[in-house]
Amino acid sequence: MTSKDKAQAGLALIKAAILEYLAAHQNGVRNAEITQALGLESDFEGKQKNYLAWSILGLLVSEGTVRHETVEGHPHYFST
Repeated sequence: MTSKDKAQAGLALIKAAILEYLAAHQNGVRNAEITQALGLESDFEGKQKNYLAWSILGLLVSEGTVRHETVEGHPHYFST
């Protein structure tokens, strides 16, 4: 298995975990909730950055498997 194959397999697993989490939360959730629940939080120079989950959510939105909308001034993600 090549490095790219491994990365794509990992990406597919993270996507599946996010979709499963969203399916269990029909009222939608914020990126920060997803990253915390799935242990995807990252720390860069002492500052919280949730770019990994945010980027993958963007891919899922582009694929049409996740939708997002603003709820009470904050973006929320929903399973489609």
